Amino acid sequence: MKVKGSTTTQEKIQTLENSGIKAFQIAFQPEFKGDPAFFESEILVINIPPKAKTLGEEYHLTQVENILKECEKSKKIQKIIFVSSTSVYPNIEKEMKEKDADSNHFLVKAENLLIDFSKKYKKEFLIVRFGGLMGIDRNPCKYFTSETAGDFTKVNYIHQNDAVGSILSLIDENIVNETFNIVSPIHPTRAEIWENCSQKQAQILTKTRNSSKKTINTDSFFSKSNYQFQFPDPLAFKYL
Repeated sequence: MKVKGSTTTQEKIQTLENSGIKAFQIAFQPEFKGDPAFFESEILVINIPPKAKTLGEEYHLTQVENILKECEKSKKIQKIIFVSSTSVYPNIEKEMKEKDADSNHFLVKAENLLIDFSKKYKKEFLIVRFGGLMGIDRNPCKYFTSETAGDFTKVNYIHQNDAVGSILSLIDENIVNETFNIVSPIHPTRAEIWENCSQKQAQILTKTRNSSKKTINTDSFFSKSNYQFQFPDPLAFKYL
């Protein structure tokens, strides 16, 4: 599989190329800037940080609209994968399935832009809603304080390796036109994560994040895919 990758900065071009990726410097600000040859691929993965808090929700929706305009011009694109988030679910004590998403959430609106585009232009699509991305250089210990020791809400994490691995598996298995929750199947509590942090390293306390009361259900993903998680338990995640 030949892979293209994009970055908004010149400094990261070499990093991508060192990994065997054909690198492109492109940006959606929210208009497209860059080489349209990037879109001459059979499969496109859209994974851009929304930055809704600083730029606004409409900005991200315009970005997605402009990405789809470039897809419309492409003669090669057959499948589009959109990386969404489990933040589309309300923060209540409930096990969340795909149907429980807040239809007014801007990411759900972005998902619907892709679905409508795919139906109109006869493309295949996948929407993957990842939980909190952890592992390697992303360590939850950086976001916890001693107050977390008494927080027994469950986490919905996914290791970076499994985020990539699950997408590759869906491609290999030719699973299309679906929306999936994808998080690690084991959900330890934040208190357990904190205890694990305390045992393994010096604590790095920077800020506290609001607890999530919801638990993400992944039954739909596992009913369709044979993917085996490398890190099913967040307590066993590996960090730098």
